[in-house]
Amino acid sequence: MKNILSEAVEFSAENISDFKFNDRNERQVYSVGTYCSIIELSQAFFTLVDTKNFSGSLSVYRTFLENYVDLKNLKIHSLYENELAFQNLESMKNSLKEARKGNFYLKSLVKHADEKIPSLRAEIKQLKTIDEQPLSISKKFQLAEMKEEYLGFYPTLCAEAHSSVSAILERHIEVNKLDDSLEISLFKARSERDFDFYLCNMAQQLLDAGVLLCGILGDSRVSKYLLERDSIKAKVEKYT
Repeated sequence: MKNILSEAVEFSAENISDFKFNDRNERQVYSVGTYCSIIELSQAFFTLVDTKNFSGSLSVYRTFLENYVDLKNLKIHSLYENELAFQNLESMKNSLKEARKGNFYLKSLVKHADEKIPSLRAEIKQLKTIDEQPLSISKKFQLAEMKEEYLGFYPTLCAEAHSSVSAILERHIEVNKLDDSLEISLFKARSERDFDFYLCNMAQQLLDAGVLLCGILGDSRVSKYLLERDSIKAKVEKYT
């Protein structure tokens, strides 16, 4: 299955440079940047699975999926770029406020806090957004019409990213079948077959991301991306 993802990554990387976008259009700029991240994260996931470094791979998939959700929302919802800007400005404002409280790791920002915080608040106030707070991840999935993904396998990706008890035990503890004792396992041998679902799903979403970007930019090559997406889908269905 990893070869299916590899094919999708290769196609996407070969065609990315041909996209043209308006560098004064925030929606287009954010969309192109998000799509580039989607390609690189797909390559990172493939590399981890291909080299059998499975720990961390689902964390990469989680980041990939969240980028895919943002790209889909940029396509579906007008002014969704404001939601991304809102999230970024709020993060900057909170860092400056924390710096002003004396956080050691943010001390280089203190000198900018008094000047920047009011201007950030003004920028935030001007944005037309859905809520008064940045969108939660569940709301983003809902807007992207991906509630089943959010309630289905996204929790597994989060468990890996947050090193939940289940993830820790799965990665590093094995049961000795002779006496039922627990043993430490570092770089536990796992089957690539365990990742077939993610490999296939990511390959299809990666090609669909290209279709979404074509729609956002009005790129005439959308039929080319649709053809490649259908080809990948056919290969997935053949092996599943």
